[in-house]
Amino acid sequence: MKRIHYTDEYMVTGDTIAAAVVEYARALAMKNKSDMVDLPGRDRAGLHQRFQILLGPASQMLVSEEQTDEAEIDDPGLVDDIEARIDRLRGVEPQSTEPAEGIPLDTDEF
Repeated sequence: MKRIHYTDEYMVTGDTIAAAVVEYARALAMKNKSDMVDLPGRDRAGLHQRFQILLGPASQMLVSEEQTDEAEIDDPGLVDDIEARIDRLRGVEPQSTEPAEGIPLDTDEF
C-alpha cells in the first residue's frame, strides 16, 4: 500500500492506484493541464472513503510506503480510466477491439 501526501493531509491507497495517479499528475504537468480524480483509500483515522484530488502543473505530492496488514485497495476500472486519460493526453489513439472490415485474409480473392 502507498501513502499519498497531498498538502497537509494524506491518504492510503493501493500501489497500482498510487502509481497511476503519480503518472497522470506527471502527464498533466507536461501539458500544463489539470484534472480531478476520485480515489478509494483510507484517511488518517483508518476509515475507508473516497477522495477527490486535483492534479495539475502545481501539484506537489509525495508517495511513500505504508506498512499495513490490511488488504490491498484495488480498483482496476479506475486504473484503466486513469491510463486512458494519460493516453489521450499523449495523443495515443484507443485500440479498437472490432475486426477490421474488408476482405478476410483467408479468402482466395487475392
